[in-house]
Amino acid sequence: MTDLQHIPEDELMALAQHWRREALRGSKDARGTAHFYESELRRRRKSERGVDMDAALDTRSLAARVES
Repeated sequence: MTDLQHIPEDELMALAQHWRREALRGSKDARGTAHFYESELRRRRKSERGVDMDAALDTRSLAARVES
């Protein structure tokens, strides 16, 4: 694949949408390409937020959360 750093986010989103549509139409190779672009979009958005969503998620049981 190619280096995605130089591709603007709107173009990256268009590419991801295009390849996802192709995958939904049955193209066997399109699924991996769509995933590649979608992963880059998620990576960029995660770094923009500056928050690790996994660390912010409280996975304790309801009973444990009520106790504290």
